[in-house]
Amino acid sequence: MVTMKRGLGLVLCAVWAVAGTGGASLSWLWEVEAACPCSATGGTVVQFQVPEGSPTTVSLSVSATPPRMVSLAPLALLGGGAPASSGWGTATTVYTFTPPPGSAGREVEIVYRAAADGVAPVDLRITVRIGPPNPSCTLPPPSPATSPPTARLYWEAGRPITWADFWGEPPPDRDPQAAAGIALALEYSLTLATGREGAVWQARIASSTVTAAMERDRSWALSGRRTAAGLSHEQRHFDLAEAYRRLLAAQLPGIVGTGTTEADAHRDLLSQAAAAFRDVNDRHASLQAQYDRETDHGRDDLRQGEWERRIAAWLLAPSSLP
Repeated sequence: MVTMKRGLGLVLCAVWAVAGTGGASLSWLWEVEAACPCSATGGTVVQFQVPEGSPTTVSLSVSATPPRMVSLAPLALLGGGAPASSGWGTATTVYTFTPPPGSAGREVEIVYRAAADGVAPVDLRITVRIGPPNPSCTLPPPSPATSPPTARLYWEAGRPITWADFWGEPPPDRDPQAAAGIALALEYSLTLATGREGAVWQARIASSTVTAAMERDRSWALSGRRTAAGLSHEQRHFDLAEAYRRLLAAQLPGIVGTGTTEADAHRDLLSQAAAAFRDVNDRHASLQAQYDRETDHGRDDLRQGEWERRIAAWLLAPSSLP
């Protein structure tokens, strides 16, 4: 079997507020097609390197859960235009450009604003670094360090959250029973390897990065109710996100895409990866809501203790997550 590595940039990231948003969430998918692209990701910011003279297509799809009207508006493009897009449940836009000869070394930015009823608008940015016609990738590998550290806090066993991490203002439509709301992000990025055996192409995941993070600028807490017990409750929300991160990280490497062409194999793998993410995302959101209901947002000490023991066990054995 002949195997060829090929970089295919992919980011799929869901962001939701556990309390105060009525369960609404936005998820988005960037895809960039170009000769020899490479990528580095960090939540709402994606970096790509493409060679000068290479026709490049940037696709962005944003979905809302539960379904509602979604809009996408371009704020910054490299030239030319791309129409605004809207749709029920999902909005998609495609933008094509070609970095001109002599543009190697430039760095440009594409920005879209995504909005949906009940969800704060999100500016999604893709930074394009233009390389020489036959480039080697000079971007850093995908890692949490590529995300601005000021607003995003990645889960670490030795770094519990503090009330100082809750920067946002309480939303007007917050749950009146909630004293705080933590906004969480789960995301992954992939690099694919493809090969052909006879007439069948196969695509496998050569490497993947999966992260769980707290969005501090979207997380909030009432000033008069910042107790140790309340903070422990919010920490378990974060721990649940990390447990599902570990579950997704274990699932992704086993995905294999097949097709009669290399592109078909890529699409099959990406479709399976997206389905795995949606399944984990839906299960995660459901369990987060159940956690708040059964503990009465942390006010029921007995049930809170039960859930803390469950979450600790799920961190050790994520395959046992519901």
